[in-house]
Amino acid sequence: ISALKPALAKKASHSGSVVCRFAFIRKPVRGRLTVFFHSGIRLTRFYNAGMAKPAPFSTASRVHEEILDNGLRVLIQEIHTAPLASVWCWYRVGSKDETTGQTGVSHWVEHMNFKGTTNIPRDKVKGIIEQFGGYWNGYTWIDQTTYTETATRDALDHMLFIEAERMANCLYDPTDCESERTVIISELHGGENDPDTLLDQELTATAFTLHPYRHPTIGWLPDLQTMTRDDLYGHYRRFYVPNNATLVIVGDVDAADAMRRASRHFGGIRPGDVARRSRTVEPAQLGERRLTLSREGTTAYLKLGYHAPALGDPDFFPMLVLDAVLTGAKGLNLWASFRTPPPQRRARTRSHLVRDAVLPHSRCSRVA
Repeated sequence: ISALKPALAKKASHSGSVVCRFAFIRKPVRGRLTVFFHSGIRLTRFYNAGMAKPAPFSTASRVHEEILDNGLRVLIQEIHTAPLASVWCWYRVGSKDETTGQTGVSHWVEHMNFKGTTNIPRDKVKGIIEQFGGYWNGYTWIDQTTYTETATRDALDHMLFIEAERMANCLYDPTDCESERTVIISELHGGENDPDTLLDQELTATAFTLHPYRHPTIGWLPDLQTMTRDDLYGHYRRFYVPNNATLVIVGDVDAADAMRRASRHFGGIRPGDVARRSRTVEPAQLGERRLTLSREGTTAYLKLGYHAPALGDPDFFPMLVLDAVLTGAKGLNLWASFRTPPPQRRARTRSHLVRDAVLPHSRCSRVA
C-alpha cells in the first residue's frame, strides 16, 4: 500500500470532470477484504454501465476503455509510480440479485471461485500470485462481487489468466461445496456474536419490507442450510459472463499491451443472458420504525438509519459533502468546533455507494 500512496494522492481529469484516486477502508463482508482502491476511474462505471457511453480506445487518454466483442468492459490506467500492477474483475451481481430461499448464494459462490478451475488445480491457485510477492482476495456485497490481485508488473499475464479461468472454468466440486457450507455458517454465527454487526443486520432488515437490500450479504441461516451444489453452480453460470463484468487494470503497464493481453485471455469467453432481472421497488415508508434487541452485556448500542440517494441520483454528491461535514477527519468536521471534553462514547456515520435509492444512511453510537 505504501508504494501506491503517491499515486493515490493525485487527481486526474477524465471526460471533462475532476476525479480522485483514493483508497478507503471498508468491511463489506466479514473478514473478506479491508482495503478498496479506486484509481481515477469514475465510480459510476462499476455500478451502472449505462450512465456513460464508452469512449473509444486511445493511447492519449488517462483511462483507456474498450468493450470486447463478448461484452466485457475493460478499463486500463497507467500509473508508473511503482513497478506494480493491479487487476480487478467486477461482476454486477450481489445479494440484491438473490431470490427467496437462496439468500447468501452470491457470497458462497465467491468462496467457491477460489477452489480451483479446469486448468488450475486448487492447491496451485494461491501460489501463482504469491510467487510474485503478490496479494489476492475477493469480496461480495449487495450490488457487486469483486476479485483482485496486486503483484509485480511481470505477473500481469498470470493475474489475467486467473481471472479468465475464474470467469469460465470453476469446478464446484460437491465436497468443496459442503465444506464451504460449514465455513460460511460459522462466519454467520461469528457475526451474530458481534453486537454492532447484529444490530446493523437487524436495522437493515427493519428498514426494508420488500427490497432485497434487506437481506444480509452472508444470507439467512435456513437458506444456507438447504442450498445445493446445483443452486450455486446455476448462479455462477448465469452471472459470471463477460457481458456482466468490468475488468480493471491499473499500474506500471503499457495500456495498448495490457489491452491486447486482456483480449487474448477473455476474448474467447462466450457472453450470457443477464437481462432478466427483477427490480423490486421499496414502497414509501409511512412512519418511524423501531427495533430493540436485548442481549447479555454492559455496553449499549444505538443505530439510526435514513433512506438516502443512490449513486446516480442528483442528491448523491451533496449527501457525500454533508457526510464529510458531519463525520470527516478529526479537526475538519462540525463536531471539532465544540470546545468540550470528548464524550464517553464512540460514534460513526457511514453511507453506501449503491445502485438503488433505498439504502439507509446510518449513524451508530456506542456507550459504555
